[in-house]
Amino acid sequence: MPRDRFDAAAAGWRMPAEWEPMAATWLGWPVYQDREMLWGEHYDAVQQAFGVVARAIARHQRCIVAAHAPLAEQARRVCGPTVTVVPLALDDNWLRDCGPTILVNDDRVAQLGVGFRFNAWGEKYHPYDGCARFADDCAELAGMPLVRSDMVLEGGSFHVDGQGTLLTTESCLLNPNRNPGMSRGDIEAELKRMLGVRQVVWLPGNPEEVETDGHVDCIAAFVAPGRVLVNTADPDQGEYFRCMRENRRALELAVDARGRRFELLELPVPRGYDDGGSARFCALYANYILVNGAVISTAFGVPRDDEARAAFARAFPDRAIELLPVAAIGHGGGSIHCSTQQQPMLGNRLAVRFPAR
Repeated sequence: MPRDRFDAAAAGWRMPAEWEPMAATWLGWPVYQDREMLWGEHYDAVQQAFGVVARAIARHQRCIVAAHAPLAEQARRVCGPTVTVVPLALDDNWLRDCGPTILVNDDRVAQLGVGFRFNAWGEKYHPYDGCARFADDCAELAGMPLVRSDMVLEGGSFHVDGQGTLLTTESCLLNPNRNPGMSRGDIEAELKRMLGVRQVVWLPGNPEEVETDGHVDCIAAFVAPGRVLVNTADPDQGEYFRCMRENRRALELAVDARGRRFELLELPVPRGYDDGGSARFCALYANYILVNGAVISTAFGVPRDDEARAAFARAFPDRAIELLPVAAIGHGGGSIHCSTQQQPMLGNRLAVRFPAR
């Protein structure tokens, strides 16, 4: 189908919310070559942390680790037998941003991948050709068709409620390093066309964030229709506090696709951790993932961990709360949500074209 003729909603496709049943979670594996500046001396600890995340996911549903081909055997040794590892031509581990967004049809008997253009967060890292083709590789392995958009878009830059509402940020999507020839209206129209949403809620974002220019998955996320979990900050955090306050204010003024005002729940930020003095370090509970029956986020070994557990329990009272000691991942500028992409359940099956383990 020609790219400009696809219309997700008209064809009966929608992007499910992250709390809907999942068949699998795809997880990227950290690459050292050409990314030394990200991991440096922390690389061994980072690999172990990714292994912890993979095994935690596998306790709840299938975990498929997509690894840079020369690192596949190492990933298998670290992750263990409960995790599937597939070798691919990947340059990085942040699958959320380069992988396909997976839609389902109305009766959840079919799935469809949507691939957007990937330019490494505004040409920040090179090479990235392996990541740019990951949407195609993932769709082939998962046995699903893929439709393509010419718009540059990362998966961490938007979040949906499964009922037609999408959250995103101005600081990222309107940044000229992504789509300089597209207006805000053009971008909004393409989001609606490709993802089947009806309402786009724009937050200011975080223009000071150095890696992604302010992805929404570090700021706010739907936890149920009409309910949003919001990252907070402390008054002594200066500009960051003001930034998070403005994002909250935008949510207070917004409505979803069904005209509902949002109920806002707060999630604290960790304080007192050791980030090695890096401006890149991602220290957030907000970059969490959902799996069947559980919430998985990061434990920083600080008192705020208990506050975060309580906040997650209020947001997801029917799920187990797992905070993992994987803060080392933050040295790469992202965390668990950035490194994963969910594959929704179709009935009770998942089509794949590689061995079960």
